[in-house]
Amino acid sequence: MHAIGRGMAMMRIVNLGRTGIFVAMRGGVLTSLGGRTHWRSAEEVRRAAQAENIAVSDFVVRTLP
Repeated sequence: MHAIGRGMAMMRIVNLGRTGIFVAMRGGVLTSLGGRTHWRSAEEVRRAAQAENIAVSDFVVRTLP
């Protein structure tokens, strides 16, 4: 079953502007996917979430340095 179907919040991808890394957040909390907490691209985060059948927002939040 899809994560949204279980009543879970959709995951957001956040690009940390100062460092350039990408993280996954759900419900305002940093989320681990496949044992990782940061990636080099938004696409890597999407693939990790897809492997765990977790819905991800289409939008990437970018923080400013």
